[in-house]
Amino acid sequence: MSDVTKRQSPRPSTLTEPSLRRQPREYHHGRSPASWVGSMTALAGALIGTIGFFVSSFGVIVTGFVIIGVALVATVILRSLGFGQAVDAEEDR
Repeated sequence: MSDVTKRQSPRPSTLTEPSLRRQPREYHHGRSPASWVGSMTALAGALIGTIGFFVSSFGVIVTGFVIIGVALVATVILRSLGFGQAVDAEEDR
C-alpha cells in the first residue's frame, strides 16, 4: 500500500462546515439568570447600605456591603455553573 492510501481524510473544520460550530445559549444582551441574581442582590445591598447611611448606622452600612459581596460571589458561581451568557471564543480575542 502506498503512503497516500494510508492517510485519512482531514477532519471537517468549523470554517468549511459552519453547521459543526457549537451554538452557545443566547440570552440576548446578558439577560441571564446569573446576571439577574447578581444585579438584584447588589441592588438590595445598595438599598440597605443607603438606608444605613441615612440612619447613621455603621452596622447596616456594613451589612449592605456584605450583601453586595455576596452578589458578586453568587454571580461568579452561577456563571461557572453555566447559567451566564456564553462567551464565543472568537469574540474573546
